[in-house]
Amino acid sequence: MSQSSGGGGAFTGVYHAFKEECNRYLQRKRIPVSSKGSKMFNMTNTEARVEQLTAESFVDLLPEFDTFIFGGDGPMWLREGVITDVSHLANLLIEHKKEVFILTNDTNYSRQTHETKLSQHRFNKKLNKDRIVTPGLLAASYINANVTSTKKGVYLLSSGGIQDDLKEHGINLFGPGPDALASLPNEGEMFTVDISSTDVCAVIIGLDRHLSFKKLVKAASYLKNPKCLFLAINDNAVLGDPNEDVVIPDAGALVAALKKASGREPITLGKPYSPGYEYIKKNWNIDESRTMMICTNVNCDVQFGRNHGMRTLLIASNPHELDEMEKMRSSRCDALPHYYITSIPTILPQNK
Repeated sequence: MSQSSGGGGAFTGVYHAFKEECNRYLQRKRIPVSSKGSKMFNMTNTEARVEQLTAESFVDLLPEFDTFIFGGDGPMWLREGVITDVSHLANLLIEHKKEVFILTNDTNYSRQTHETKLSQHRFNKKLNKDRIVTPGLLAASYINANVTSTKKGVYLLSSGGIQDDLKEHGINLFGPGPDALASLPNEGEMFTVDISSTDVCAVIIGLDRHLSFKKLVKAASYLKNPKCLFLAINDNAVLGDPNEDVVIPDAGALVAALKKASGREPITLGKPYSPGYEYIKKNWNIDESRTMMICTNVNCDVQFGRNHGMRTLLIASNPHELDEMEKMRSSRCDALPHYYITSIPTILPQNK
C-alpha cells in the first residue's frame, strides 16, 4: 500500500505541475482562465472565434482586469460629440476600483481640452488630464528624455492642440501654420529656403492641414543631421469619413513623403506602436495581462492591444465590421479582438 500510495502521490505532483505549466502557457497566450470557462479564441491559423459580450458576461469578466484603456479616437469621440454611453461605462469601471485611461492618436485636442470635455459629459473626476495620453504628451516625454538642451527648437508639422501639450512640457516649438512658397515662384526659390535660423533637435510630423512643399524642404533638411529626432504621430493612411466619396489623408500619408525625402525612418508615437504602452506602464506599472483595450478600430487599436499582451474589446457598431471580422479569421488571427459588442449599452447594467 505504501508503494501504491507513493506512486499516487508522485502522479498527483506531476499532474499539478502540468496543470500549472498549462496555466502559465495560457497566460502567455493571453487566453483568460476563468472558473466559468470563456468562449475565447481557438488560437490556430485556420480558425478563430470572438466572444460577443453581454451585460452578464462582462460583469463576470471584471475580476480578471485591473486596467481599462479606451481608444480615444473612436469610442470616446464622434467628431465634436461624445458617445454618451461611454461615460456610463467609464464611471462603472471606476466605481469597481479599476484604473481607466484614454489613449488617443488625435492631435486636434490638447489634454486640457479633453479633460474639459470629459467634465462636460459627466465623466468621473478621477478620469482627469493625468490619465489622458496624447501624441503631444508622448512626443514631449520622448524629447525631454533624449535631448540634453531644451533650448533647441522642435519643428512641428501638425495642427491642433498638440501645440499646447508640447508647450506645457517645456518644448520650444516652431512651424505650425501656413508656410508656402510664393504663388508664382521662380525656379530657384526652392533652393534658397532658409533653414539656418534655428538649432533643431527634432522634427514632429502629423496631420498638418498647412503642409506645403516648403515645409517638406525644411523638415527633410533638418533631418540631414543624424542627431535630429524624427517623430511621427501615427502611420494611418486615411481618416474615416461619413462621406464615402471623399478621401481624407491622415498623418501616415504625410509621413510617407518625409520618409522618402529624408531617407530616414521615424519613431512612430501612436497606436499600434509602443510609446503609449510604455508611458502608461512606466507611470502606473500596469499588468498588461490584466488590461483591456476598448476600441472601434481593428488595425490600429486591436493590434495595439494584442502587440502588448492585452485583451481587446471591439465596439463593432456597423454591420460591415462584423463581416470584416469574419473575413479575417483565417488570415489575420493576430488582429482579431478577443471580445466584441455592437453597442456599449449591451454590456451596461439595466439601471445604467
